[in-house]
Amino acid sequence: MRLAASSPKRPARQACLPGANPSHLTEGAHQRRGPRESRMMPKTLRLFVPAAIRAVMARLAPRIEAATGAQLAQVVELNPLIPERIRAGEPYDIGLTNPPYVKTLIEGGFADAGSHRAFGRVPLAIARRGGAQGQIVSDVKGIASLLSIARSIVYTGAGTSGRTYLGVIERMGLTDSVLTRSHAMAGGVPAASVAAGEYELAIAPLTTVLATPGVIPAAVFPEHLGTHIDMSVFRSAASPDAAATVIEFLTGHDLDDELAAAGLARFELD
Repeated sequence: MRLAASSPKRPARQACLPGANPSHLTEGAHQRRGPRESRMMPKTLRLFVPAAIRAVMARLAPRIEAATGAQLAQVVELNPLIPERIRAGEPYDIGLTNPPYVKTLIEGGFADAGSHRAFGRVPLAIARRGGAQGQIVSDVKGIASLLSIARSIVYTGAGTSGRTYLGVIERMGLTDSVLTRSHAMAGGVPAASVAAGEYELAIAPLTTVLATPGVIPAAVFPEHLGTHIDMSVFRSAASPDAAATVIEFLTGHDLDDELAAAGLARFELD
């Protein structure tokens, strides 16, 4: 199954499902140094990271630190809560979250407008317990059937994925039949609870499903349902020059294959 997304400068790498083999993995940003890096670098860069891509950012962190000479202090949070914390005055250098939230931060003077760049698009997925990957359902009828016969379904109540799930089951006409068996949970818990055998299905970003031991994708919502979760990157106006280096690294095409293998596809900002 292929999950397509566009990229502004070359054909996009698609988000890959289990079994995909990306052609190469980047060693990255150390090749991209320029005049900014000649200045004194900060000791620490504070970075807001959506919970959906915590595993991705954990793998990229050593290369970012090598490129900037600064230690990354990653603050993992649900997408809707990241702008709330920034507006409340919490200091940061770089942030990633859903583009609509970034736009409001820019309008309020909490983020640098010129730094806003697309990072990755993550499909909404359904996880089930298991280790061996079987067929992945990707059509509306199949997904409706899967949800309708499930004994229990869990999702992140305060996260973008949970809100997206509630919206799509309403559009699919499944609210009355499915919502009574759906349970809201805290961030990071749904997929793990399915892996533990506590619930049957979990609704989560594909990145989370692929990074959670003990679960596999049972289904991926097709993009035409509007269930994908976009994330973009930005910096604080007060951030040091090294923040720009991080953004260049995260949005560079050298990462496309690696991100696709983790469940992210490149996209363009509206």
